Parts: sequence; C-alpha cells; structure tokens
Amino acid sequence: MSVVFIMVIENEFDTSESVMSRPFYAVNNPNKPLARLYSTARCTEFNAWMQLIPAFEEDFDLTSEECARHYGQSAHKVGQIFLALQRVIFELPKLHAVLQDHWHLDFPRIIAIDAALSKLGPHPDSEVIEELDEKIAEYLTPRVVNQHLPSSNRIGRRVREMVHEYDDRVPVMDPRPQRRMVKTKLTANSSSLAVEAPHEDIQKAEDCMKATADALGVSRAEAMLQVLTGEYESKKAETKLVLFSPKGIEGAPAYLQGFGWVGPETVERLREGATVIDADEVANAETTSYRPTDAIRAFVEGRDGTCRWPGCSVPAQNCQLDHRHNFDEGGPTSPSNLFALCQHHHNVKTDTRAMYIVDPISDVIYWLFEDGTWVSDTAEEGPIGQGSKRWMQTYGQKLVKRRQNAQEKAHELADEIDDYYRERAKQDQLEQEQRDIIDELWVDDIKLLRAMLGQGEFSGEIPLPGHLNVFLILEAAQRLGLDFEAADEVAPWVRVHKKIVEHERQENERKILEEAEAMAHELALKILKEKENEENGENNEAEEELVKVPQNPEDPPF
Repeated sequence: MSVVFIMVIENEFDTSESVMSRPFYAVNNPNKPLARLYSTARCTEFNAWMQLIPAFEEDFDLTSEECARHYGQSAHKVGQIFLALQRVIFELPKLHAVLQDHWHLDFPRIIAIDAALSKLGPHPDSEVIEELDEKIAEYLTPRVVNQHLPSSNRIGRRVREMVHEYDDRVPVMDPRPQRRMVKTKLTANSSSLAVEAPHEDIQKAEDCMKATADALGVSRAEAMLQVLTGEYESKKAETKLVLFSPKGIEGAPAYLQGFGWVGPETVERLREGATVIDADEVANAETTSYRPTDAIRAFVEGRDGTCRWPGCSVPAQNCQLDHRHNFDEGGPTSPSNLFALCQHHHNVKTDTRAMYIVDPISDVIYWLFEDGTWVSDTAEEGPIGQGSKRWMQTYGQKLVKRRQNAQEKAHELADEIDDYYRERAKQDQLEQEQRDIIDELWVDDIKLLRAMLGQGEFSGEIPLPGHLNVFLILEAAQRLGLDFEAADEVAPWVRVHKKIVEHERQENERKILEEAEAMAHELALKILKEKENEENGENNEAEEELVKVPQNPEDPPF
C-alpha cells in the first residue's frame, strides 16, 4: 500500500525588493527591430479598437458580428476584446497607464485579466477593484532590464489568485476531481492513452511507475504498459505532499504543491502528523551530497514554482535541480546554487547552448545565448519566491485586515442608512409642503379651466387633478425658456397653460400697481404730516420766546 507523507514548509515572508532603473520587458527591447515592430503594432491595434467600443445602447451582437467580418475572427472573440477593453480603459486606470507606458500586453493577456476579474460579479466593490488595479499594475510592471513577459495563462492564474484573496468562494482552479481515460490516435502506427484524475492520485501513480521502471530497468512508459496489461505488478512507492504555510499567522491559507491555495480547514487537516520545516533555516542549508535533501528540494521548488527558463511553465516539482556552479567544480548543493530546470532546458544548459547567471540579491536570472543575446527572468512563481512573497504576506494578513474592514464597512453602512432616512424625511416634508401649495393653486386653476371650457377654447374631457403633472412640466419648460412643439394630445393643455400664465401675469401686474398706488398714497400722507409737524414746531418756539421768564429774579427782563 502506498504511503503519503505531508511536509509543511513555513516561511517568514520578506517584503523587501530591489530597485532597478529603466526596466523593460523583452517584448519591448528597444535594440530589437522585431520587438519595436510589435510594440508599435500593439499600440496601433489597441488605439484602433478603442474607437470601435460600442455605446451602451448599441446592439452588442450586431456590432460584434460586423467587426468580426472585417477582423477575420469570430464574433465571440470580438466580444471578448470589447469587454476586456471596457474593463481596462474605464475600470483599471493604473493598469491602463502601465499598458500605455510599455505597450507590452496583447489582447489574449488583456482578455485573461478581464475573465479573471469577471468572477467578482457584475457590480464589484469599488475599493476591491481599486486595490486589484494597483496589484495587477504592479505585477505587470517590468522590474529589470529585458524581463520575460508572463504568458496569458500565467497572468490569468495570478489574477485569479488575487481575486480569490477578496472572495474565497471564487476558486483559482476547478477543485472537483475528474477521473477519465482518453485514447488518442497520434500517427498511423501509434496512439496515446491519457488518464485524468485528482492530483494526489496522479502523483501517487507517477511515483509507483517510477519505482516500477527502476525495478524493471525500463522506461516509465514501458513500465506502465506492463502494469496495465497485467504482465507485471506495480511497485509500491511513497508519495510526498508539500504544503507551504506562512509562519506566525494563524488561520491563514496555504499553498499545496501541485494543487494551489487551500483554505484553513484543509491546512489544519494536512498539518496533523506532518513534518514541519522552517524555510528560513533551509534557505542557508547545505549538504555534501550531490543529491539535495528533501528539505532543500522542497525549498527550491517552492521558491521557483516553475522551470526557470523564460516562459517555461513546467512545474518545479517535475523539474530537475540544476547546480548553477557544477558540483564537480566545487559548486555547493544549497538553495543558492540550485535552480529548477525541466529536462529539456536542463539539456540545453548542459550542452552549453545557453548559460545563466544569478543576481545574488534579487535572485533575477540572466540567460545568455550563443548568438550573444540575453534575457532576464524574474518568474519566481513559487509561494515563497520573490515574485509572490509580498503578495503572500498580504494574503496571510488579509484575514485580520478583512475582519477590520468588514467592521468599518458595517459602521459606515449604518451611518449611510441613518443619513439616508434623514434625507428621506426632509425630502418627504418638502414634497408635502409642495403638494399643499399645489393643492391651493389647483383650485384656482380648475376655476379658470372651467371658465375656458365654457368659452369653447378647449375640447375634451374635463381634466382631473391627476393631470397636474402636465401643468408642472409646462411650467418647468416655461421657466427654463424651452421652446418645443406640443403634441396633439398636449396642445389643449398648452393653450390652457398659456391662459393660466397670462392670467397670473395680469394678476401680478394688478397687485403690483395696487401696491405702488398704496405706497404712493402712504408716502404723500407721510410728507403732509411731516410738513404739518414742522409748522406746528415753529409756532411753539415763537410762543416760548414771548413768555420767557428770567432765571435770576434780579436780572432785568431785557
């Protein structure tokens, strides 16, 4: 019976990063005519499609079909381009700025980003989109010179991992186990037999085939055929599962090698009886043997994630560990001198058709080729690599931060609800006051309208108070100075409204004239009264002088 061992790698995730000047992707290499040509082509194509984005009221299907006929692609492909451009241009301003700065992203990569973000639903939280925009823009900004650009599949997976951080119900991959066998004819003389099953089952089967092949001294394919045809019984083997878990953060998700991110429940289950290794200690570990220890191998696989050849996506656990400095020449068997290379690219390096050097600070690999060209690779896609550790730290601490944000958002929502009902109460009160005023005015309008009906100026049913909205619309149009042609069913109301407006104008002029006359009359009376008061005052002064009595009796009266 096969035995499955669980190994947990804990790591103190570092947040430091090296700063490079004037970095660019290899697809934008200014010294390569082909790179310049396709950078210009991507810029031109992007700007051309920007002019074709349909308006919201346009028929999407018909617009896509029309563009597809001239583009030479399916309408579905054209629709994907429209939706992706809509997302990048209007919802991801930071990514849009990075794209315009480098012109490195083609439509398959942009579509991969939109497809991953679409899993957040039709109305994602604006703060979430803003944070994702910043993370995606940072991820797709070159960090070193002549950096290899990630593929659309890799970009899509990374963005799905970012989305999973905010909504853990969105899976990075479909976790449902699939078990099926597919036979495919390859040539006239050969066919293939492929088996699809859960990762742990395939890993267990592969390990058993390795053991069987070693015992028989044949290839794995020959061993599998002998086992499947019953010629030989399969050997048993031990299968190891490696779990990368952040150190010091309880309840955080972890990365299960070969599967992806798993939740806290799965982490707790797998940690029971597992061998725990501190990644900080293994980072500087070294063995005198050519073959690395299980701990060193697990660390390198978790750091590199995939084959370190630019653009290669072979998982690191399926790669060979290459000694950058040959072991026979004194190169140590340690993480600093070991890098994951798939068998094909390991052979290329062994044949000296290409070689690489490593920046000891940033871990950036620079590949040098026979023709004198070179390219840099920063694709440490493993959960403890430079390419992921800053995000992984945020991912682990996100649990605490998410709860804090949830509480703050709950309080903000409560305040918004209170403000809403307060504003609603004010609005209801204002509307009630307006209705009271309208009810008072409506009585006069009805009287005037009936008088007009009696004169034969309006034909039709007598309007009821429910038609008051017509008067309000006409009143608004009149106040705004809008000139419009009235429809047949509204024309009688327009005539009535003009009569009402004319009546109100005459009534206002009459009131103003009466007020002016009253003010003039009152002013005239006031002037006459002031004049009388002045005359009476002069007479009183004259009388006082005639009867003036000396203050001192001894003084003469003159």
